[in-house]
Amino acid sequence: MVSGVGAVISLTMMLAELTDGDPDFGYVTRLGVLTLLLIAAPFALYLLHQSGTTLGEAGRRSAALIVMALFVFGLPFAASGFSGIAAAEALGLAIVAVLAIWLTYIGFGSIALWAFRFAWEQVGALGTLMSRALPLLMLTVLVYFTGELWQLSARMTRQRLWQTIGFFAVVAVVFMVATIRDEVRALREDRAEQSDGAQLLADTPLATQPGHQPVRTPLSLAEQVNVVAVMVVSQAIQVVIFTAGLFAFFLALGIVAVPDDVAVLWSSEQSCPVGEPPCPGTWFGIHVPVPQTIVHMSLFVAVLSGLYFTVSTSVDPLYRQRFFDPLIADVAVSLAGRDAYLEMEKA
Repeated sequence: MVSGVGAVISLTMMLAELTDGDPDFGYVTRLGVLTLLLIAAPFALYLLHQSGTTLGEAGRRSAALIVMALFVFGLPFAASGFSGIAAAEALGLAIVAVLAIWLTYIGFGSIALWAFRFAWEQVGALGTLMSRALPLLMLTVLVYFTGELWQLSARMTRQRLWQTIGFFAVVAVVFMVATIRDEVRALREDRAEQSDGAQLLADTPLATQPGHQPVRTPLSLAEQVNVVAVMVVSQAIQVVIFTAGLFAFFLALGIVAVPDDVAVLWSSEQSCPVGEPPCPGTWFGIHVPVPQTIVHMSLFVAVLSGLYFTVSTSVDPLYRQRFFDPLIADVAVSLAGRDAYLEMEKA
């Protein structure tokens, strides 16, 4: 997990330097080497683990420490060597590394992989959802051509934009947690009346006698958090995919439909840090051939639409049928298996 995060950061820094007006190719080379090492690290660790020897295990631990060192010290010191700023960045990366290790330890990686796999299987439903979201799309298209919003996007710094997106994301997550927690509670209360445990566990190692209903054991706090987390991450992934699709749509719409002089007129841009209006756009420091105002406007409207999508589709019958109900059914099987296992263990 640490190597993956480090590889993404290193690659982004390298592309940002390459797209700069006067790139430092020595710095780019150092970042390129770091990126390759961090990408290769998981494969090397896997091969060492598969060897099954004492030497391989020792090598795996040493390689893991090297990855940590590359992530914490290699990235900040790759630019200009040791400095106070680089030391502060190294401290921040160390905190990120410890957090990543802790999340791996508590099994977040397994939850994320399961949720991503399930959401990817259900991504085919997005076509139907996008077609049903056409009224929302038409509404946001009208909002997209609002001059006041263009002025706000032009004057909003990227930091403030991410803070606004973070606020919307917190609102969406709180809504999903509240909704899914109620769904899990209803599932535990009603599953005995609505589903047959023997039918749920048919053709599984935990299959029970026909008609036998495993005794439902109350979920512990950790188990409740685990179930809710899996469902929240699954739903969040689909919302992110939907929002990313809208962002690409609005970005293309801005490029095609809004000439540079109109963008400058709507945004009332007077000057730019570099060059003349419309100000050149960036994406995580990477220079892109799209005006910054169009990038901000597209991202802002897409996130607003994603928040509306999160709230509205949670109660939409088609959404429940194509995505939410299969997720509930899968969780129901897992909970039935848990009850059967605990019953067998007590016996």
